[in-house]
Amino acid sequence: MEAVKKPYACDVLIVDDDEFNLRVAGDILIKEKYFVHTAQSGEAALEFLKENLPRLILLDLHMPGMDGRETMKKIRENKKWKRIPIIFLTADTDPETEKECLVLGALDFITKPFEPMVMLSRISRIIELAELQNDLERNLEEKTNLLEKVLLNSILVIANTIDAKDAYTSGHSKRVAQCATAIAERLNWSEKEVQNIYNVALLHDLGKIGVPDAILNKPGKLSSEEFNVIKKHPVIGHDILKDIHMISGVGEGALYHHERYDGKGYPYGLKGEEIPYYARIIGIADAYDAMTSNRIYRPKLTQERVIQEFEKGRGTQFDPGLTDLFLEMLREGFDITNERRAARWDDSRASESREVLSKMLTEYATDMQQKATIDHLTGLRTRSYAEEQIERLLGEGHLGTLLIIDMDNFKQVNDTLGHIIGDNILKMFSDVLKENTGPEDVVGRLGADEFVVFLTGMTDRKEIAAKAQGILDTLSDSLKKLNYENAASASIGIAIFPHDGKTYDVLNSNANKSLYYVKRKGKNAYAFYSEEESKGKVQNTGTDLVHIRTMLEGDTKENKEGVFNVEFGEFGRIYEYISRGVKRNKQRVQTILFTLSIDEHENMRLNFEEPMQTLELAVASSVRLVDVGTRYSSIQYIVILLDTDLENGKKVADRVIKKFYQMYGGRGVVISYDIQTMLPQANKE
Repeated sequence: MEAVKKPYACDVLIVDDDEFNLRVAGDILIKEKYFVHTAQSGEAALEFLKENLPRLILLDLHMPGMDGRETMKKIRENKKWKRIPIIFLTADTDPETEKECLVLGALDFITKPFEPMVMLSRISRIIELAELQNDLERNLEEKTNLLEKVLLNSILVIANTIDAKDAYTSGHSKRVAQCATAIAERLNWSEKEVQNIYNVALLHDLGKIGVPDAILNKPGKLSSEEFNVIKKHPVIGHDILKDIHMISGVGEGALYHHERYDGKGYPYGLKGEEIPYYARIIGIADAYDAMTSNRIYRPKLTQERVIQEFEKGRGTQFDPGLTDLFLEMLREGFDITNERRAARWDDSRASESREVLSKMLTEYATDMQQKATIDHLTGLRTRSYAEEQIERLLGEGHLGTLLIIDMDNFKQVNDTLGHIIGDNILKMFSDVLKENTGPEDVVGRLGADEFVVFLTGMTDRKEIAAKAQGILDTLSDSLKKLNYENAASASIGIAIFPHDGKTYDVLNSNANKSLYYVKRKGKNAYAFYSEEESKGKVQNTGTDLVHIRTMLEGDTKENKEGVFNVEFGEFGRIYEYISRGVKRNKQRVQTILFTLSIDEHENMRLNFEEPMQTLELAVASSVRLVDVGTRYSSIQYIVILLDTDLENGKKVADRVIKKFYQMYGGRGVVISYDIQTMLPQANKE
């Protein structure tokens, strides 16, 4: 029997410079019937991909030569490879590294040494999701192509009907399309470009479907109110055509063909080259057909008179360069009534029922858009759709505010509570975002535990601050109801359009800068971006120390288990020691939380391990033997000073910081601290 050819060269391509890691990972996967191929460098992986296509790539982050980051970039730049799902392999458990893996485009990461159950679970999940996504995308692409063809045909039917609406301009759209085509051919455009402008011109007056017949067919002069109704048809046409991607520039042709070169046109008064080139061509073709058609108030103009009108309108109504070209055509004898061009679209379906087409399109488009634009877990918009909608709103000039939101400590939620509870918290948070936004706002999931919100029309800082705080408060209340009060929180970066950026990319970048500032300053807060300062001004700070104080002042027995969700386990033991001591001896306790961050004036990436080690030495040489300290996170160090007052605690903190800067020779690091007095419940009065 002939073997069935596999659609993929292998199930998993493992890329790691360590032969032992390759063998271990390969053995785990082969036992589960995966077909595995290995490569010991990024260069070898790229050579393999030139002739082969795996279902999944496991890519080591740190390799000599071309490392995982560069290899990932090369893969994503290749059209053939960019859809292959990638999971990073790394021995680095630093949260910043994990964040970097996801930002680079990996769908997940697996830590070394490999845990077989975790590894297999993540690989099977990613392969399943990737294949489902690929199937959906292929199906969507096929359906979208079919939809656009049917949609175009339906619009052409309507365009034909529009010409029939106006008794004085019958056949106008076709004649304008023929004239625009002649100009495009004179400009030596390609056949594809000529065909495209024909279609654009054919649909330029589609917006007249929204103009009453009584106005279109009025024999006398229009009133100012009636003319204002007529002037709305470019915007109506653009709204109908803006999502038609099959014809390049079709929405612009409809929207701007009544703009004038001197800025006195409508609907927006664009001037000169602000008017899209297609629209300038269609404007000439549209005026030409108006001059050469019989109207109730006048007969068509002679060729000599048409030439005079275009000479008169050169540089005022019409683009001067295009006008010179068209005048040359007219002087050579161009006359649209003598043109015998092949039809560029099929009239055969013009008699079909628009009602049937409209119903089919509405039902089909609604179904496909829902499937393609909704995140399956949260019910929010997908990243691509949300970003597209925000870019559209910005392009149309809508003011608003961009929020980039990241759930704090979410990896720890998955690791300690499990992915099912993690997914439930993500669903709950999506409900929080829906509750705190309106129907005009855009709310989407960017991936994993990161979300985006665009508050349409909201630019007042007080309103924005209230909205951001409302999200944080609602999240806190919702977690309490689920009995996960201390499991997670959220950090929010805020950028206002257009003050903080005039494009989505700039706004997104600046909102992320504010978000990272919040992360460095203690999380569970929000910050505004400011162009004057390269950081945001954080609100709601000191949340870590408030949390610590609550725990120290509470009952030890109640809070012993799972009290601190921190990255370093020794703090739990310190808490036990201190809480017993302060209750027994009624001591005053000062708690200092030191935080490291990157200097706002330094454009650099930094591994915080070296400055953290320096900070530990600075603390050790600045406090008494009876005081206790430990790491609280990868960038924070907590010190508990026994039996001392607040003023002395501040002196100790200043001594530590001075010592740190003396010992640390590197640039770009800023150290800050927060201090609070801690008293056990028994000592409170």
